[in-house]
Amino acid sequence: MYLAIVLNYLIPVFFMDKNNIKIPKFFYENQSEKIKNPLLVLHNISKSYGEEDLFSALDLTINSNDRIAIVGANGIGKSALLKIIIGIEEADEGNISKNKNLKIGYLPQETLWKSLQNTLLEEMHSVSAETLKLNSLRYEGLIKNLLENFGFSEQYLQRKIKTLSGGERTKLALAKILTLKPNLLILDEPTNHLDLKTIEWLEQFLLNWNKTIICVSHDRLFLDKMCDKTFELTRQGLQKYYCSYSEYIKEKEKRIEIQEKNYKNQQKYFKKQQEFIDRFRYKAAIAGQVQGRIKQLAKVERLENPKATSDIKIAFDIAEKTCSKVLEINDLIVGDKQSPLFEIQDRIEVNWGDKIGIIGNNGAGKSSLLKTIIGERQNVIGKAKITQGIKIGYYAQAHEELDPEKSILEEVASKTISDEEKIRNVLGCLLFTQNQTAKKIHQLSGGERARVALAELILQRSNFLVLDEPTNHLDLPSKEVVTNMLKEYKGAILLVSHDRYILNKVCNNIWEIKNKKLKAYLGNYKDYLYALMD
Repeated sequence: MYLAIVLNYLIPVFFMDKNNIKIPKFFYENQSEKIKNPLLVLHNISKSYGEEDLFSALDLTINSNDRIAIVGANGIGKSALLKIIIGIEEADEGNISKNKNLKIGYLPQETLWKSLQNTLLEEMHSVSAETLKLNSLRYEGLIKNLLENFGFSEQYLQRKIKTLSGGERTKLALAKILTLKPNLLILDEPTNHLDLKTIEWLEQFLLNWNKTIICVSHDRLFLDKMCDKTFELTRQGLQKYYCSYSEYIKEKEKRIEIQEKNYKNQQKYFKKQQEFIDRFRYKAAIAGQVQGRIKQLAKVERLENPKATSDIKIAFDIAEKTCSKVLEINDLIVGDKQSPLFEIQDRIEVNWGDKIGIIGNNGAGKSSLLKTIIGERQNVIGKAKITQGIKIGYYAQAHEELDPEKSILEEVASKTISDEEKIRNVLGCLLFTQNQTAKKIHQLSGGERARVALAELILQRSNFLVLDEPTNHLDLPSKEVVTNMLKEYKGAILLVSHDRYILNKVCNNIWEIKNKKLKAYLGNYKDYLYALMD
């Protein structure tokens, strides 16, 4: 029934143009009935996989219009928590209460399709059996309007899912979800694999979709824009901060300072009591006092020493400066001669101290440019000349160079002349514990593999970093460590990234690949956006 209502609203449509994508005003407005809070309550939830405990004693209440970011270290169970909320997985312990009017829309990390061979229209028709009850012509009109408003013109409708880019797939998945008219949208890493244009499109849509959102993301700026509550998942449940992610970082530091002070005071108290016990243990006259203090100490709940990651300091081993000009590119065509991706007209240089962010739509040729510069792609027209004495440190997205049968420690040791103590120090700064360094590469998650590759890069003593999405798969604390390292780096950097936080914090130049051309902008990503407005 509700789909007929959707159709009625789509006829007199009002548009907001963002990145050349029109979004119906209907989706900005809450047309559904008022729902009494809460939407969802989780109480004393615990979850484990095998012998590994993820979290326990978790309580969470979700109300209408909440915008909650779920953050925490990789492997802590954020995706598992989302699946418990949705009902895909069951908790080991605890209770879940759901409002009878709750409708959940779920955008997972990897979208599942009925078939990659489906066309866009076929996939949209597969959304719900309820939709088939509508008059077929009216339903067809709804679907076509919705797809058009999400940037899919008439010529797209017969394209197969397998031919779509990551950004196009995300938009199609969101369009499918909205036909079900959810009042709670759950997003698991929604910006993964998206280019900057699509991320900004998604933000614009969600900012105006005034219903409840729960989001897991490693994109700091995305979380700051989308969410006003930040809940940190730990082994002991959720630590709740009623603020944006950036404010959460500040508030967490304050809490850690208080915890450290309380921990030190408790340690002083224990020491004083223990000194009294040791001194008078064998004095019969005050034996009662001694026993009383022993019992009193046994009852005290011991505080843990908080471990702050914000103080981690790590730097690249950098080779000496040998020149001012690092790289010169002349009239370069990137890609095949028959089907070039883009061209760099005239001459462009990279100098010592330049930190250049390379942006552009997916498929524009960003990774191909890096491979051309380092010599992995041959037979190109034009020249990319690296100055003699420059030592390149290259970071690839896929990490194919890692030996799956080696341990973390063995793998890093095989790529550097540094001693074991220094290797362990670097791995520790990248948040690997001593026990974790014995894990085999094939046992690692994507984020862990990324940190191993970064450890090797840090120890290479290069003076020109060529980096292809170095923060992909990293959790937010690891991203912060990497961002600070690159910010302090003294050599030159070419950085392909769709992470606006690192593009703002690290870069002093932006190269944009657009319409088969490369254009250079002075400044960071914010400066680039200002330049577009002129």
